[in-house]
Amino acid sequence: MQTNNKLKQPRQAAIALAMPLALAGMTLMPQGINAIPLRSGLVIEHPIAQTDETFAVKNVAQINPHTIEINYTDGRQMTLDFYGDNILRMFRDDKGGVVRDPLATPPAKILVESARRKTGNLSAIDVDGTLQITTPAVSVNIDKHTGNMNIVDLRTGKTVIENLTPAKIDNGSTSVTMRSHDGEYFYGGGVQNGRFSHRGESIAIENTNSWVDGGVASPTPFYWSTGGYGVMWNTFRPGRYDFGHDTPGEVRLQHSEDYLDMFVMLDETPVQLLNDFYQLTGNPVLMPKFGFYEGHLNAYNRDYWKEDKNGAMVFEDGKMYKESQKDNGGTKESLNGEKNNYQFSARAAIDRYVNNDMPLGWFLPNDGYGAGYGQTGTLDGNIDNLRQFGDYARSKGVEIGLWTQSDLHPKAGVEPLLQRDIVKEVRDAGVRVLKTDVAWVGYGYSFGLNGVSDVAQVMPYYGSDARPFIITLDGWAGTQRYATVWSGDQTGGDWEYIRFHIPTFIGSGLSGQPNITSDMDGIFGGKNVPVNVREFQWKTFTPMQLNMDGWGANPKYPHILGEPAASINRSYLKLKSMLMPYTYTIAHEAIDGKPMIRAMFLDYPNDYTHGTKTQYQFMYGPSMLIAPIYRETRADKDGNDIRNGIYLPEGTWIDYWNGDAYEGGRIVNEYQAPLWKIPVFVKADAIIPMTNPNNNPSQIRQDYRAYEIYASANGTSAFKEYDDDGNTTQYLHGNGVTTDVSVCTDGKGRMRVDIQPAQGTYDGYEAEKLTELRVNVTRAPKKVTAKVGKTTVKLTQVQTLAEFEKGDNVYYYDAEPNLNRFSTPGTDAAKVVIKKNAQLLVKIQKTNVSDNAIAVAIDGFEFNTAGRMLTHSGALAAPEAQIAEAGCGVFNLTPSWKPQPNADYYEIEYDGMLYSTIHGTQFSIDQLQPETEYSMKVRAVNRDGASDWTTVKGKTLNNPLEFAIKGIKAQTSFQDQPGQKVSKLFDFDKKTSWHSQWGKGEAIPGDVTIDLRSVNKLDRMEYIPREDAGNGTIMEGTISYSMDRQKWSTPVPFVWKADNTTKTFTFEGNPEARYVQMHLTKAVGNFASGRAMYIYKVAGSQSVLQGDINHDNRIDENDLTSYMNYTGLRRGDSDFDYVSAGDINRNGLIDAYDISCVSNELDGGVYPKNDHCSGSLVLTPSRTTFAAGDVIELKVQGKALHWVNALSFALPYNTDELEYAGIELLNMKELVNLTIGGIIAVCAIIIHKELLLPILCGIFFVESLSVILQVWYYKMGKRHGVKQRIFRRTPIHDNFRTQDSQLDADCRYVIKGPHTVVHESKITLRFWIVTIILAALTIITLKIR
Repeated sequence: MQTNNKLKQPRQAAIALAMPLALAGMTLMPQGINAIPLRSGLVIEHPIAQTDETFAVKNVAQINPHTIEINYTDGRQMTLDFYGDNILRMFRDDKGGVVRDPLATPPAKILVESARRKTGNLSAIDVDGTLQITTPAVSVNIDKHTGNMNIVDLRTGKTVIENLTPAKIDNGSTSVTMRSHDGEYFYGGGVQNGRFSHRGESIAIENTNSWVDGGVASPTPFYWSTGGYGVMWNTFRPGRYDFGHDTPGEVRLQHSEDYLDMFVMLDETPVQLLNDFYQLTGNPVLMPKFGFYEGHLNAYNRDYWKEDKNGAMVFEDGKMYKESQKDNGGTKESLNGEKNNYQFSARAAIDRYVNNDMPLGWFLPNDGYGAGYGQTGTLDGNIDNLRQFGDYARSKGVEIGLWTQSDLHPKAGVEPLLQRDIVKEVRDAGVRVLKTDVAWVGYGYSFGLNGVSDVAQVMPYYGSDARPFIITLDGWAGTQRYATVWSGDQTGGDWEYIRFHIPTFIGSGLSGQPNITSDMDGIFGGKNVPVNVREFQWKTFTPMQLNMDGWGANPKYPHILGEPAASINRSYLKLKSMLMPYTYTIAHEAIDGKPMIRAMFLDYPNDYTHGTKTQYQFMYGPSMLIAPIYRETRADKDGNDIRNGIYLPEGTWIDYWNGDAYEGGRIVNEYQAPLWKIPVFVKADAIIPMTNPNNNPSQIRQDYRAYEIYASANGTSAFKEYDDDGNTTQYLHGNGVTTDVSVCTDGKGRMRVDIQPAQGTYDGYEAEKLTELRVNVTRAPKKVTAKVGKTTVKLTQVQTLAEFEKGDNVYYYDAEPNLNRFSTPGTDAAKVVIKKNAQLLVKIQKTNVSDNAIAVAIDGFEFNTAGRMLTHSGALAAPEAQIAEAGCGVFNLTPSWKPQPNADYYEIEYDGMLYSTIHGTQFSIDQLQPETEYSMKVRAVNRDGASDWTTVKGKTLNNPLEFAIKGIKAQTSFQDQPGQKVSKLFDFDKKTSWHSQWGKGEAIPGDVTIDLRSVNKLDRMEYIPREDAGNGTIMEGTISYSMDRQKWSTPVPFVWKADNTTKTFTFEGNPEARYVQMHLTKAVGNFASGRAMYIYKVAGSQSVLQGDINHDNRIDENDLTSYMNYTGLRRGDSDFDYVSAGDINRNGLIDAYDISCVSNELDGGVYPKNDHCSGSLVLTPSRTTFAAGDVIELKVQGKALHWVNALSFALPYNTDELEYAGIELLNMKELVNLTIGGIIAVCAIIIHKELLLPILCGIFFVESLSVILQVWYYKMGKRHGVKQRIFRRTPIHDNFRTQDSQLDADCRYVIKGPHTVVHESKITLRFWIVTIILAALTIITLKIR
């Protein structure tokens, strides 16, 4: 301070200092990191884009025919390595690392050895400041000043990637951003449970250990865009891909890796992009044929069975038993029943399938912790026990496999029961299936990838070229070349289980993993007949069926729930077996083509199919559309229901079950789905290859082939059937057979079916085959003729199906086929008639199909079932329709109308889509936006046509969550289960869940501290427990609230029932608070869990962001700047009212507490702890007496500070006697600069070059000199009664960030500029540039000397 000896009336003022300190005692997110909640609830860190980092290109160098190195002016380097004309690899390691395999423990390879393709002419030229790196297919255009990239597909002329920013590498995280385009959709990311279309979403590339909807099981660091590109990150580290969720119009990709290794591929179609991914990581496996059948898994070498009338099932002796993993005095199970325990053996389980005529392809007898597969006391003895079981299983046509608890190879110290030797298991016992589970792959993706790779090599080598069938839970990029995946352990018996798996399976195929499954009706639960039956139905049209027995409360056999479930499940398992030629063909196509389970847009791309509106239906190959029953819509007590919302693309679609024809381009509703029936539509002109019904591949007739034909009146179609031995890897060497089948109709009742000679062969192929055609018709033909090779074959018409089955070269008109062929005889299910449309059956006797073509001509062909649903005639008036008040929901509107005479059904037109076959007088349109007005049209339809449209309008209601506070953060005083963090409780997604750490249940008593991130007038809190009200359901505790986490309100107790209903707590008096704390004293199992929690503010009230001093509804650097400018302002000062919102602690002063609050929200914020601030400030003056002109220094120090991240104090003084001179921060903001300066000085002294210090340390010299000059000039002025300064503020860098309003109006400044504040980041950057230049001059000076 400067003294003033002029005597005037004393005036009082105060110096208010606010000093940012190192954030001690708090968990601080690394600088530049945001913690952003995903939809799954996961918190992933990613760097904030920094505006002060530039990537100016210095030069480029081509180092080989496919690689370009880009050198930046700051010394960094990026490598562009082309793996073909259209695939480029971007690699940058700022630590100097070179292109390499991803770092992982243990090491593993994502890329295949043959990933690279030849690259055409590669060139790099500079065009007006843009570096253009081109191949014949791609142009990578790099702005030389910013490093931003645009990537153009030269084959289409389209810029597919725009404004791809240089990677931000910081604090172990690497991220890039790019601009998304209008109408662009994104797919991939692996097994993202419940999702496949990611536009506007954010997905975790990480196994979240949460396998319900919103969780991730087998992630894949690969996605692709309808814009014509794909991206694969070559890493094993977790990541997060954001497709406009956080920032609309921006794609942001991040991995927890400290270098960039990213592949970009350009192609126009989904199949091309998937094949680009396969080029790098390997093509998917083709499962052995037995793998497409149901598999049964359980442990048969561990448990004890004791008679109990409450047992889960009746055994072969007519009694019921209960199972125990501990010796309960009962009979111990075994694989082979060798201990007089047959009914508790694995053999008995296989026999149950055989005795109930249920298809079964494979069997795992050790699927349980601590089970093993033998009780002999030695590994070799146990393997022989496994061999004996394998021999028995194979005699029934069933292959065997093993579950892996830990290791694959012998390991010292492991007891014989759990010892493993994959070589002997495959070679000696005949193991052909391996399932890797959580405990085994838990080390990481590289461990899991190496494991499945190991088995994929062992099985063919030691198993007589056996084709590996591996199922894993922890897949990654590259897993598809070795293994299939399943989605994790879930609870069945619930509609949700079916619902979220449909889009999950679709998304897996779009991620390059077409072979996916989940446990049949869950691993747990599952005693719900309608759900169980619907599960068997839809999984008929999926690759695998994994029947996990032994983990739930009831057995999982397909017949276990009795009738009608047993009959229905058997019928669908048999249908799956008959479809094997079709299934196997599309599975083979999936190796390098479209997946088996196809998103609708793959064959029918449009705005309706690209998003989520068709997420509950799919194409099974090119010809069959499947619409599973995934929820109750209008179900009766027996499970008979309807299905709404089935989108049929353009064209004609045939109901598989009865032959009804539907015109496409519309949405079918109220489809009748009795318990036995799933909606299956066959595309007109389809050809479906089939075989005889069977229970496993050994029962497939090798001398028989069949084709079901759905021809239109005037059309052509073709299908290429594929087959091979189904067991070995010889298909990889081209050993297989293809058969081309085509159908042509001329519109005049003539049809021709041509089956070309089969091409190729394989070991065991039987060329002598009987051929059968099943032609769907609506009347008997006039004439049927056939040719085999060049020989005309006389066909004889027979009158009965029995005659047809016995005869050769015959045909039969089946007027009313009954598809109910496999129900249990004598049951009510067997009495149900499933009447299909008429069929013409044609049989051609055995011939060598490799030598001979077969042609069948049909005269008088007709298949016309259109309009069978229209039975009424007569005039139709436009319906009297409305959207009543009761028909207005938040996200849906329900038009209703009066019944119209002569109407067969009604239709609604909305948003360009036709909702058809509505038989009732009302229908709900959902997926709408709240508080939005919509217009729709309604009409009636009959066989004579349609009525005029009636237009109706309605407005959706307010969102019930409108006043639920968003962006909440929370922390617990106990550990959360990984993947189920407390953040999931506040992610506004009831499909995700929070759960404390599994184990003993140690969460109670415990606290949940909730940061609302803003001050709100609180209304109520809603807690939604888990659906089963199981472990963790909160029952009792107290709730309090606070503004600052230091002072809490009096806790208010709550008591809730342990059920799944929504719990509500009301905040009496609507207090204002930022923090809410729940102290939990009772919960089920002493765990803590929940699906969602909503905290509501008072309706119409506004949330107040603490620290939003600029009133722009956000906290950013601008607020911090304003706080620094207004620090010390008190109530009563002229500007205080303007910034009073910044007085967070309401003490009438803008102080350090206020600055602390805003600082803590920047750069992603901090996670505060439950603790209290403590400590003291010590003020030490440089002198205690002074005279006019003296400068008084007052040193401020913090002592014993705990949990303090900022401090402030106010110093009153008399403005007539004292004048404020300035502040110098010591050991705080300038610490880094002082440290660097000290290091430089020491180095200079050591090498005896002290005179170079003014050059090398020019910045430090100027900074210090500016303060000295400022104080000297100020003192000179005071001696003459003049207030003067050279700079606006010192040190000199502060001169550039001082506003004009902060200047002293009575003071004269020599340097008055700049008048525009310069951002601190720019000042820092420019100072660094000057420092680099000075360093260069120093080096030059040293060289000269």
